[in-house]
Amino acid sequence: MTPHPGQSPILTCLSALALLGAAISPATAQNPPATIDLKSIKVDVVDDVIIPIPQEIFASLDKLGDQNWAKHLEKRNVKLDGNRSRTAFLFGLVISEGFIAVQAQNTDEVKRIGREVLTLSGALAVKGAVEGHALAIIEGADRSEWASVRRELDKTRQTVINTMKELSDDDLADLVSIGGWLGGTRALAALVADNYSADASELLHQPDLLDQIANRFAGLPTKSKQGASFTKVGETLESLKPLMRVNGDGAVLQDAVIEIQKLSTDLTSSFYGN
Repeated sequence: MTPHPGQSPILTCLSALALLGAAISPATAQNPPATIDLKSIKVDVVDDVIIPIPQEIFASLDKLGDQNWAKHLEKRNVKLDGNRSRTAFLFGLVISEGFIAVQAQNTDEVKRIGREVLTLSGALAVKGAVEGHALAIIEGADRSEWASVRRELDKTRQTVINTMKELSDDDLADLVSIGGWLGGTRALAALVADNYSADASELLHQPDLLDQIANRFAGLPTKSKQGASFTKVGETLESLKPLMRVNGDGAVLQDAVIEIQKLSTDLTSSFYGN
C-alpha cells in the first residue's frame, strides 16, 4: 500500500498490512523490546483513511510488557437510544473494551461484552451475521482461551463492517472503525501515561492520521452524526492534533499523553451517556 504524501513514518509502517493479527507470546511480554515494532500493524482503510484496528493496537501494547489492564476497564453498560450512528460508534468502543478485558483476563467482563455485542448488533440489524462470533467470545472466556477470544472480537468487528457495507450503510461502517480507534487510543494513552517513556509515546504520534480521520468524519452526511456526542467528536479530533506531535527528541510529551488520555476518556464517556 502506498503511503499518502506527508504521511508520518509511523503511518507508513501502519500501512503495511499483516496477514495475521498475532497474539504476543509470554516470553515477549516478559522481555519487551527496547522499541516497539510497528511494521506489521493491520489497518482499516476507510475512503483512503488508514485506521489501525483495535487488535493490532493491543498487540503493540503487549510489547510494552506487563501492564495493569484491569485498572483501565470501563465496565459500562450500553444504553441504546434509537440513534443508529451512536450505536455504530458504541459498537467500535465496545469491541476495544473487549480487547482490554481480554488483556486483563477478566472472564465476567469479556462475557458481558459478548452480550453487549449481541445487543448492539441487533440494534444495527446485523445480529444474524455476528451471533456466532459473540457466542464464541462468551464460550472462549469461560474456557480462558484468550487468544481465541481476541480473534473472535476482531472477526466480530470486521463482520459488522462488511455486513453494513453490503447493506449500503457505509457511513455506519466508518463510525464503527472510528469508534474502535478511539477506544484503542484511550487505552493506549492510559497505559503510556502510567509508565511513560519516549519509545512508548511514539505510538501516539498520529498527526497525519488524525487529519485524515477528521476530514473523513467532517465529510459524513449530517444525518449520520446527529447529537451532542458527534459534535464532541469533531472538537476532540481537532484538540488531539497538536498533542499527537513529537518534540525534537521524537517523543510525544508526557503532559500531552495525559491530555490525550483525558480527551479520549471524556469523549468515550459522552457516547456511553455518562
